[in-house]
Amino acid sequence: MTFPIVALAVASLAVVMASLLIGAREADNIALLRQRETIQHAIAQHGHSLARELRPQTIWTDAFERTKARDTAWMQNFYGSYLGRLLGYDRLYVLDEKDAPIFGYDPETQGSLNFADLGGQLDDLVRAARAPQQMAEYNPIVTRITLGSGKSAEHVAVADTRNIDGRPSTVVVSTVMPDKGRVVEMQDGEPPMLLVAVKNLDKIFTAELGKAFGYESMRWEGASAGVMPAATLGAKNTTSQDIFTREGATVGKLLWLNKRPSAEFIRRVIPGLLLALVMISLLTYLLISWGRRHAHTLLQSEEHAKLAARTDGLTQLPNRMALRERLPRMLRYTQNDRNTLAVLEIDINQFKAINDAFGSAIGDAVLIATSRRLAKLLPDKSLIARLDGATFVIIAPGLGPDQAHELANDAIAAIAEPYILEGGTRVFATASAGYAIGPTDGRGGDELLRRANLALDKSKQAGVERALAFTPEMDAEATYRHMLEMALRDAVADGTISVLYQPLMDTSGHHVLGVEALARWSDPTLGPVSPEIFIPLAEETGVIQEIGKHVLRSALQDGKMWPHINVAVNVSASQIHHGDVVEVVRDVLNETQFPAQRLEIELTESVLLADEKRANEQMRGLQNLGVKVALDDFGTGYSSLSYLRRFGFDKLKIDRSFIESAGAPQDSTVILASIIKLGQDLDLTITAEGVETEQQRRWLQHSGCHQLQGYLFSRPITADEMTAFLADHAQKNAVAS
Repeated sequence: MTFPIVALAVASLAVVMASLLIGAREADNIALLRQRETIQHAIAQHGHSLARELRPQTIWTDAFERTKARDTAWMQNFYGSYLGRLLGYDRLYVLDEKDAPIFGYDPETQGSLNFADLGGQLDDLVRAARAPQQMAEYNPIVTRITLGSGKSAEHVAVADTRNIDGRPSTVVVSTVMPDKGRVVEMQDGEPPMLLVAVKNLDKIFTAELGKAFGYESMRWEGASAGVMPAATLGAKNTTSQDIFTREGATVGKLLWLNKRPSAEFIRRVIPGLLLALVMISLLTYLLISWGRRHAHTLLQSEEHAKLAARTDGLTQLPNRMALRERLPRMLRYTQNDRNTLAVLEIDINQFKAINDAFGSAIGDAVLIATSRRLAKLLPDKSLIARLDGATFVIIAPGLGPDQAHELANDAIAAIAEPYILEGGTRVFATASAGYAIGPTDGRGGDELLRRANLALDKSKQAGVERALAFTPEMDAEATYRHMLEMALRDAVADGTISVLYQPLMDTSGHHVLGVEALARWSDPTLGPVSPEIFIPLAEETGVIQEIGKHVLRSALQDGKMWPHINVAVNVSASQIHHGDVVEVVRDVLNETQFPAQRLEIELTESVLLADEKRANEQMRGLQNLGVKVALDDFGTGYSSLSYLRRFGFDKLKIDRSFIESAGAPQDSTVILASIIKLGQDLDLTITAEGVETEQQRRWLQHSGCHQLQGYLFSRPITADEMTAFLADHAQKNAVAS
């Protein structure tokens, strides 16, 4: 009966597969058309986004007057250094009223550029900026500005995609106009100056564009290798899209790997269907032979289970269990011969990033290839095992420190060689390694493994691609960290984490507007421990949630004693992404009956980078409670206008590293002034951190900051000291009035 059953199943499967293939082909064609339309639209929207991004920089009375005066030094600092460094533009030009270039700058080389080198290819964009009504097809962005004395004017910005020196780029041409509501010397009918900004559509932008829409390995034709493997450029599923200017000139061609989801689905279904047919066909045969083979199968399965329990299923190397069984025997062998035994631990750095970028299948292929490369390096009578993740262990009898160091560095070099995997995928990896030598570094297997692991951790922390040997200091560091962790857990359990407060002052320095709550810890044995040490440790060990809730509760309870000022509390990335800050804040507000509108939650940019969607959800939830949200330490990490546009922050806190230049010569304060201007344009409360001198206070007051914080006014103090501080300032203000 087997043959008829199989024949019937195959015939049925053929009919089903034919229908699936026809539908899949049509679905793929529709999907490809939508992909091309999406890409063209996305690039156009990128230009409009850049045009809007430049609007605060070109509707500014200072920029209008400095540009009109042809202040080259100012243009060098603002248009060159600020726009080039903070906003990432690759070329910048300024044209006068007659479209003659008066300034050009390349932020990468910090050199000037000749506008004439562009060969007039931007003339149409210049005309569109001058006469937007006559060139409406360029979709100019027009902003009406009300000037002083009842006058008004229009700010115009146009954008398009162009090929600049062989590199696809987005070009924005924008008029330079004064602020609304300001009286400036601007004659009726006088043409404004123009800012021309060029931003390359480089590999990073292209890769992000592909990632955003799920288009794998997107790159420009002729771009440098590394985005799309060369072996895939001729593949049948490679798709291209020509990108044109508004006038129809070719900018370049985008290439990407067109995944065909419908066909992939069919390919995945077919094995299952075939397997089902085979299973049905063989069922009768298996039932007949099962009894005869049953006893033999039991014996084989028992042996297989023993082997599988000691073998890594992916690389087929011995696993941790096998290593623990064999290492003591190898140690006894070397001790009998009075010989040495080297224990090496090698780990692939940032292996999770490989899985995230290429998928777990590629990650598994890298691990298998690594096991083969390391196996080729093994000396005689050596053992290699995979512990877990991307960590491998080599046990090498007879190797002293010099030979072990050489072997570990050879392993690092082997892993650094590019991995050419199936389909032509190229993967690059680095590794760290540490080693210990028995019996010098330990006589037991577990002890040698632990100390080799300490050396590996030290190598990773140092960020050097070379092996490190175990030293006694590493044991001391591990012991101290363990002691610190235990003490921190006890402090959290006992509630001995203290809370200090630093005032937020108005710009005169006379009135207290709020306080920031700061966690502090002093252990009876270890003494005072810096927040820069115990806060990261709290995040690693998971106790940051308890610390955060304790600081919040203490701050709100103390804050009820100061009814006329706000209370600010910091929240870490771990609290946002591994807990529910909204629920915690809601519970503590209800518990303490503290007014939500007086609470400020401060976040750093690292919170936004880890999981933007989660961070946005938590921020909106906090604001729905009535709580204000501030962006702390602005400028220290990946500061970007995009964060300020996408997230509805209430306050912007400028990092202390920028405040050091406040009051210095003008050239050194251009960026600080621009950040303050940016915050004002976005209607944010602006706080300057780290104010230490009266000169800095006066400059920040004149520049338009709203709040100041720093040692000029007070160090962090206890709640009782803060109460006295507030009373003292209230008395002084009463006397002064």
